Amino acid sequence: MGNRLSENVTCRNRIQYCTILEEPRFLSTRCVQIGPRLHNIFKKDNKVSAVENTLDLSVMVTVNKARFLLMLQGQTIEHYVMPVRASHERGTDYYNQWKKLQKMHNEARDLMKGEEYLSGAKKRDRFYPVIHIVVYFGKKRWKAARKMDDLFLTEIFPEELKKLFTEKPLLIFEMRHFSNEEWFQTDLRQVCGFLKRTNDRMKLRAYIEENQEVFSNLPEDAYDFLAVMAGIRNLQLIKQKIQTEGGGFDMCKAIKEMLRDSRQEGRKEGRQEGQDEMAI
Repeated sequence: MGNRLSENVTCRNRIQYCTILEEPRFLSTRCVQIGPRLHNIFKKDNKVSAVENTLDLSVMVTVNKARFLLMLQGQTIEHYVMPVRASHERGTDYYNQWKKLQKMHNEARDLMKGEEYLSGAKKRDRFYPVIHIVVYFGKKRWKAARKMDDLFLTEIFPEELKKLFTEKPLLIFEMRHFSNEEWFQTDLRQVCGFLKRTNDRMKLRAYIEENQEVFSNLPEDAYDFLAVMAGIRNLQLIKQKIQTEGGGFDMCKAIKEMLRDSRQEGRKEGRQEGQDEMAI
């Protein structure tokens, strides 16, 4: 269990999350990571330009015969117009699915005139669903917009009209405020538990010691991820001191070092204050 944390979170060029679905019925789920999506492709002066749409993680998930695209978006601070961004990302993928169908039919020359030709697709054609989840690591609760109508001046519209543009809220997972971490069956439980306790270092130390098997030999990318997401700068400063013989990093030792340094700093400040008072 100790080295599985790197399978769940990786911190390199961008955050990635490989622990996606925890419920038992999804244990046989097959996930395939999808690369960046290009859209708004156009050609001008013999140069082709496009906008690259890159999420933190985009995976195709297959459950039995069903499949869907799961988009994970990591946020350390609130994004005030996240509903717009999420709608754009989902819409871009649906548009790309349609254009792919259209190209396939054009190559096969199997579209009939009328509705099929206009649509660029046959009536029996189907799209795969796209699910967008925001994984939020911020210390304060998410209070930004969760759906498009949160961005509208809804109070000026009559109730009958509001119903026409009301949307479902975004799926936002607030990592630091999740109250049921025991639901997780993988080391994501320890990631969630660590981040929830970063405001109280004594509680954090106790939690790490309770889960020593995981935290005593973390892979470097997992250690870096927790240090960055927790916002504890000292974890990076003492990183080389707590490297294990196997090349991992001992978070248990790191927290003890930080607490010891804090006590020493406190005693030093106390002595300095005493000397200042005597001088006065």
